[in-house]
Amino acid sequence: MHDFSRRALLAGIGATASLSQLPRAGRAAALDTLTISAMPATPSVVIAHLVETGALSAHVAKTVMKVWRTPDQMRAGVLSGDMKVFGTPSYSCANLFNRGVPIRQLNILTWGLLYVMSRDPAVTRIEDLAGRQVLQSFRNDAPDLIFRLVLKRKGMDPDKDVKLHYVGTPTEATQLFLAGKTDIAVLPEPAASAAILRGMQTGVAVHRALDLTAIYGEITGRGPRLPQAGMGVSEELVQKQPELVKALHQACVSSARWVMNNPASAGKLGADYLDLQPAIVQQSLPHFRLGVASGQEAKADMEAYFTDLMELSPDIVGGKLPDPRFYWGS
Repeated sequence: MHDFSRRALLAGIGATASLSQLPRAGRAAALDTLTISAMPATPSVVIAHLVETGALSAHVAKTVMKVWRTPDQMRAGVLSGDMKVFGTPSYSCANLFNRGVPIRQLNILTWGLLYVMSRDPAVTRIEDLAGRQVLQSFRNDAPDLIFRLVLKRKGMDPDKDVKLHYVGTPTEATQLFLAGKTDIAVLPEPAASAAILRGMQTGVAVHRALDLTAIYGEITGRGPRLPQAGMGVSEELVQKQPELVKALHQACVSSARWVMNNPASAGKLGADYLDLQPAIVQQSLPHFRLGVASGQEAKADMEAYFTDLMELSPDIVGGKLPDPRFYWGS
């Protein structure tokens, strides 16, 4: 365990001990354990930090972070009620909400982390992808939809003008890309940074050819700002533990600041939780547009994003924009 983690652990133990000494009536509302189900992506280093530092110790005796592996696993956990605090693509959270699942979008953590990676330095524009085979993962989820949206807005047919080859996860896509299956892959962070670093280790030159968030921003006129993913929270927790929910959001704000100010330490911390080399996590930090905004603060951006996605697939967020109560704010 890292030095700062040891200090945090000691602080957390002290806070837990103090909590246990309170009269029972005074701590009736506190939780024994809170499990945060985080995304398998670099923004989750924010969650790792708030867990390590005991940021919620005034409200929870023990906070645990677990990483879900696929969007389907996350959706199943939310539907079952097992995941009460969870990292989520924003549109996926909206879809569940519109289908009657009692949840809210707590905040947005990342404003775009998707890149077209190429082994061919000649690929510098979206139009250069015409006729090329492109590796993609998470079919019909955020990376796929954003890529398709950008292609369509650039006048290309994703099903005809490029040859999309789907695999299960970004890790699988990275492995096949580096092995020469194709020259082009659409990768989110941290897989994009992993491809560059692992390519260097094996003598494969990998280029960060296209920033899909920047291209999306040019198309929409909203700038490179795509409210891609953040934290969701159950309505039950909002109603029964409102101060905990508020503290969770504030801890995200504080931990995000620490992450950006301490990239080397953040790399080591993220490596522990995300099962990646510290250098990959650190390399990824400047490329996932970390910025914490509450659901309410990000509402206009999310509504614009959801509207664009519905143009491509009307049912993608459940057929309509979510009710205003979907966007948590305090």
